[in-house]
Amino acid sequence: MSSACNFLTTILLARALGLEAFGLYTMVWLALFFAMSLQLGLIVSPMMSIGTKEDGAEAEAYYTVVFLHQAGFVVVATIAIFAVLMLAAGTASSLAEAALPGAMAAASYLTQDFLRRYLFARSRPAGILLIDTINQTLKLGALIILWQAGMISVANALWVVAGAAAISTLCGLRMSGPLLWRRGTLTSVTGRQWRSARWLVLTGSVQWALGYSGLLVTAGLFGPKVLGALRAAQSLLAVLNVVREALENIVPPLAGKALAEGGMPGLHRILGHTMLFAGLTGAVAVAGLGLFGPWLLHQLYGGEILEFDWVLFWYSFALPMALMSLVLGCAFRALERTRPVFMATLVGGCFNLLAVYPAALTFGVAGLIAVTLLSELAALTVLVVLAIRIPGLLASRPAGPTGSRVVPVPSP
Repeated sequence: MSSACNFLTTILLARALGLEAFGLYTMVWLALFFAMSLQLGLIVSPMMSIGTKEDGAEAEAYYTVVFLHQAGFVVVATIAIFAVLMLAAGTASSLAEAALPGAMAAASYLTQDFLRRYLFARSRPAGILLIDTINQTLKLGALIILWQAGMISVANALWVVAGAAAISTLCGLRMSGPLLWRRGTLTSVTGRQWRSARWLVLTGSVQWALGYSGLLVTAGLFGPKVLGALRAAQSLLAVLNVVREALENIVPPLAGKALAEGGMPGLHRILGHTMLFAGLTGAVAVAGLGLFGPWLLHQLYGGEILEFDWVLFWYSFALPMALMSLVLGCAFRALERTRPVFMATLVGGCFNLLAVYPAALTFGVAGLIAVTLLSELAALTVLVVLAIRIPGLLASRPAGPTGSRVVPVPSP
């Protein structure tokens, strides 16, 4: 539902604002996506893997500290995004006008996304459906009203995002469940979070560069109109984020529980099933977009985007690689070995950063796509090689004595 509504929102904004203004809107969201990557690495990803291993009062005390971490992060991120947008605006008054609503949208969006994933970790899917329904209904409905009234703009769209996310967050907080403060828990939980997060936050930063450096280069070399066109073309791929979101929210708790209850054989089974699902889903998506993607773009965005319809098929090859990398990353997170995830992302990110500008300068948009695909392939290759080195993770091994269970000790 969220992916479908976000897709409809992208179509509405691209048509109502025009590609150039939509490009400015995308610039604001690049800053928000960077903050999101930091939040995932510092707070959410450790929570999704560690929280499911706790029960009762221990879990309540753990999540209390995580809530404090989240509150502090949102304050810092909001101030930083406002400052970055004002600095980037320079003489561009249109971007400066979007700085305050962009920062407020970031604060609400980050909080709402954290709450969604928290409810996943606490096994409360009905609560997630409720707050997502409230958020998406209010956002899409308000944007349609503004469009029909002729009041749509980048700033107004961001205020709508901020308000819808804030209202849904307030509703969701009522379902967050009991929390418990314990003296001394802050230090112990923070230390455990950081041992897992120190590599994940670096991973998130590199992943942001890997995913969005091409758009930054596009904005710098070709201007906001081409940026808006590429982002609109990518929106069809964004519909498939429902699969990625499902894996990101469901696999870490399942992997952590499987490891705790069944040891490495349990984790191996979960990993095998999810890797197969990721590969098949990605292959079906590539075939479907190859057949129907250009036609859909023409129907949704009209003639203004005709010259960019070919990028969709080639971008789609990144999806199966990204899904399989995500699944392998979840397995490493369950083992609380997050350095391999960072190393794989670093390899892909470094290649991307080194190659994206000369490729775009020489081959244009085709160069951007080629660098994106090669970067995803490099990251997946490194993850597979590192996973093979862990006995029993990718290849099953003989079981130990009956009734025994071996859980590996996390490495630094």
